[in-house]
Amino acid sequence: NTKKLNDDTNVIMAAYPPLSEMNQSDENKCIDDQLYSSFELYGIDILEYSANKRNNLEDDDESEDSGKDSVSLQDRINSRLFVVRETPFGDILWKCPIEQSDSVAEHLVESSHLNHRLNCHSFRFMLPSLEEGNRPPVRNPSWMKECMKGTLFSAFKVYATDRSVNSSGIVRMNFPEHVYVWFDHDDDRWAFYFGLKKLSVCDSLAWIVYKLLDDKDGEEYPGEHFFAFLSDALDEIQNQMGLLWSRCIGTRYFQNIQEVRKEAESTSGVEGFGDCFVDAVWLPLKLANEATLRLFGSGWIRSPSLVESLIERLHEIALDVPESNSKDDAGTPSIELFSFIQTILKCYLAYANKRNILICAMIDTAVTGELTGFYPSASTSARTEEISIDKPKASFPEFCKILKTLWPAVALKEIATMYRIASDEEYPRSQWSRAPPRGVSFCGFAVAAERRCFFTRLR
Repeated sequence: NTKKLNDDTNVIMAAYPPLSEMNQSDENKCIDDQLYSSFELYGIDILEYSANKRNNLEDDDESEDSGKDSVSLQDRINSRLFVVRETPFGDILWKCPIEQSDSVAEHLVESSHLNHRLNCHSFRFMLPSLEEGNRPPVRNPSWMKECMKGTLFSAFKVYATDRSVNSSGIVRMNFPEHVYVWFDHDDDRWAFYFGLKKLSVCDSLAWIVYKLLDDKDGEEYPGEHFFAFLSDALDEIQNQMGLLWSRCIGTRYFQNIQEVRKEAESTSGVEGFGDCFVDAVWLPLKLANEATLRLFGSGWIRSPSLVESLIERLHEIALDVPESNSKDDAGTPSIELFSFIQTILKCYLAYANKRNILICAMIDTAVTGELTGFYPSASTSARTEEISIDKPKASFPEFCKILKTLWPAVALKEIATMYRIASDEEYPRSQWSRAPPRGVSFCGFAVAAERRCFFTRLR
């Protein structure tokens, strides 16, 4: 063993001088330090020291060779580096070859991809930073109320108009951009954002507008289909309310911030903006149940169990509200309009998340034939479950089958377009130095579905 160890070492020493000579010769100091750093990874510097020691001490006992010095040079060169997680007592919990560390790092970034994202990022990204020490502007509650209703209903009107003239069905309401244009000064925009964020905890209308302003897409919610569902819900509520809608809502909202200022000037010295809006719009429980049945029972969702649980929830939050011209104390069971909208939107988000999990399972089983347990979760953005670093990839034939299952009438051209978008998302220009993936994963599908308004059009 000692002879072989010396022979292996002499191969290295014949080409490169010992470390002791390098310290004594200025000429040898020019040798590439990175080479010796690489040798240290394999323990070659220790091996060299042991060999020199044996040459100088001929009578040394062979029993001095132990541990790391007993490993041959070839075994050291063939060794591998690992990323290891271990307990303080040395028990290995997880080990991964270092050549896969890029994939591990990418997964860690993906699993916490919302940690560094600002709330309402798209909207705030367009605003200038507040100077250090400056507090955001503050507006009174009446100003906030009218701005929230104005931005919501004006966006609803624009979206409805675009859908009526666009035959392709690919219509998206970019709510952050809409709100940015609705205002004309950054002070008002900052005031609206901070006021909205504060009110969204306790006010139903503020919660709705804040969700739209946050505008997440891809595999996260809400996306373009969230506003599309909201638009369908407002249409259905309008049909159920009839004249009551025209009297309480109609066109009685501000189209932009300039109209808000004009109204404020006309009511100078008075808190609020006059009688532009009724304080609360009450929707009779009977009409709310009809709208729920149309949205979740007879439409494209068709979930009787969902309708049953939702109607039960509506009965729990309904209040007896007397009519304005009636002296009857009993009143009519009714629900505040925006509380009703918030309730059905939360129900839709839960349904959409379950739909996402099922589609992810379809892609998984189409590729592997079994479930891996790696699915999106609504409860947390950081996935702590055991995961597979290499996500299942669906080839084009498998992708076709999945989309045909979700939307039987989908055209082949639409499938090809979505597959190309998903492929480009998973294999961007920055990754062209690597081999391309063999298909698309659920994440790529989610981005393609968002851009092509897939879930809105399959209705």
